[in-house]
Amino acid sequence: MRLPLLLICLVCLCLLAGCLENSNVPGVTRDPEESAKTAYPDLPDSSQAVELIERGEKLFRGLTCEQCHSTGSERNGLMGPPLGGLSDRIIEQEDNDPLEARRWTLKHIKDPAKYPSEFAGQDDYRGAHMTPFPRITDEDLRALVEYLFSLR
Repeated sequence: MRLPLLLICLVCLCLLAGCLENSNVPGVTRDPEESAKTAYPDLPDSSQAVELIERGEKLFRGLTCEQCHSTGSERNGLMGPPLGGLSDRIIEQEDNDPLEARRWTLKHIKDPAKYPSEFAGQDDYRGAHMTPFPRITDEDLRALVEYLFSLR
């Protein structure tokens, strides 16, 4: 009796592992580097940017990012760093290259442990770890990053 139950559990775990595989999700690129290049072959023009920012704001709220991050320049008692002025900080970090800054931000969202922010390891943020978002589509990541870069 125990052997069939064990086999059923193993099959279910294998099926679950297959469902969790990012490569099975349409529009999701597994590798953060590849995802960044897919989402950002170039910078959006101004009309694209407006649409992306609007969609990105909805994603920001839908993913509940505001539970950890403020959209202004102050932390406001939240666990994560404030996102106001993020674009200026990241563009400077990426040698004043706005395209590479967006790509880095996308990679950070997808895998924050591999691409840690400037706040990682600071005493004020000790114990705070950003949740990785590996299953967001490249298109949605582009919209989210454009919204974050619009914050001042």
